[in-house]
Amino acid sequence: MARDSRIDTIRGFAMVTIIINHFSFLSAELGMTGPQIPTATTVSLSSAAEIFVALSGYMVGMVYVNKPNATALLFVRATKLYAWNFALFIAAVLSTFATNQQFNAATNFTPLTTAPLQAAAYFSVLTYGPFILNVLHLYVTLLLISPVAVWLIRRSPLILVATSMTVYLAFQVFVRIYPELGGSPNPLEKSAWSLHPLAWQVIFFVAMAGGSVRLHDRVFALLEKQRWIFWASLALFALIGTLKIVLDLPRIPLADHGTLGPARAAHAILVVLLYAGVVTVLRNHLDSLILRSAALIGRHSLNAFLFSTVATFIGLYIWQQLGLGWLGYIAITITSVLATWAAAKYWDKRKFAKTSRSGSINGIPLGARV
Repeated sequence: MARDSRIDTIRGFAMVTIIINHFSFLSAELGMTGPQIPTATTVSLSSAAEIFVALSGYMVGMVYVNKPNATALLFVRATKLYAWNFALFIAAVLSTFATNQQFNAATNFTPLTTAPLQAAAYFSVLTYGPFILNVLHLYVTLLLISPVAVWLIRRSPLILVATSMTVYLAFQVFVRIYPELGGSPNPLEKSAWSLHPLAWQVIFFVAMAGGSVRLHDRVFALLEKQRWIFWASLALFALIGTLKIVLDLPRIPLADHGTLGPARAAHAILVVLLYAGVVTVLRNHLDSLILRSAALIGRHSLNAFLFSTVATFIGLYIWQQLGLGWLGYIAITITSVLATWAAAKYWDKRKFAKTSRSGSINGIPLGARV
């Protein structure tokens, strides 16, 4: 059977949202005034990062669990991502020769100028990262733990779910009794750990368990038969967004970002369900330009994330140096999305050429379901 492009489309939605969110946040930190490009995050309790992490875990569960050499493959993948992230770190260090204090503060590059050796040391052990690079740190950490998750899944996916949920709930209880547990593990961070692995692991590993049993097949089938689930999800999402805008709460209880509060985690599940409903309702239109483009980016979401990280920092530097204002923010954001799409198109063509020569993808014959 052909590959189900709906998962890739959802990943593409998340990736485009991440690109827009990152540039919107950073430009606002540097003084951009005017309305931001709206995304699901604009009226959410959660962000696209949760979806990115969850779908990354899901794909690990779907692709690696049944491979006899899963541990070696996961280690190789983690090592490659670590190397790419370190390359980005070196590029960030070099960029500080051209950036200013305001830029460095917004991107958390400041430690690279005030304590470069410490920053490099903490970065090396995955406990410090500039803005955006910290997401990749989290992913590397979770990949390194994944062999244990694979071992648990092979006994029962429910064992992994129970273990992950137990760690998450215990952390949520203790971090509220001892808030210092959510603090940064190094003195370079401004405040709390931006993505605490004891909290964020839950969406990665629970999703990984789901991927190992191809849960999406059942979810999409259910949404096909029970369309009301999508409409109910949309109504709840709209209600939460309306309340957030009307009440304008400075801080929403149990929706902390760094410690992935329960309200935030639950809302992330709602958004995933909403996206799954969208691609189910629009299943007959998946070949349209917009949805096909989203799926293209989603097929290469990790490469797209790395590419968009560089594009975001370069775009931000240009925007600040030239004082481009709100129109410049719009133009650079759109350009970053289009550049990421163009890069994904190149990766897709290169991958197709490679698989055409070999006749398979990772040993799976062309045309087989992935």
